[in-house]
Amino acid sequence: MSEQAGRDPDVLTTAELAAKLGLSAQTVRRMANAGQTPALKTGKDFRYSWEAVREVLRQPHREPELSVPKEPEPKKGAGYRAQRRARSGAASTASEN
Repeated sequence: MSEQAGRDPDVLTTAELAAKLGLSAQTVRRMANAGQTPALKTGKDFRYSWEAVREVLRQPHREPELSVPKEPEPKKGAGYRAQRRARSGAASTASEN
């Protein structure tokens, strides 16, 4: 990589960042498009701050939380009494078994 006069060495092209990270340029672009990597869109491509990317990479990876299935909501449009009957009916059938 040749240094261009007046160019900030902290600012990298997609190809340069890909080489530093050991990834393909396509993967780096996908990460930028998904918001996983801080990037500045320049025309059709991106520019990356090496320091900003390093800060993101230093953060611990968080697994998505598993959601606990909720009790199904009564159908929309059902009246208050119908909703109460549905709830109490479900509770009484569960207690009978």
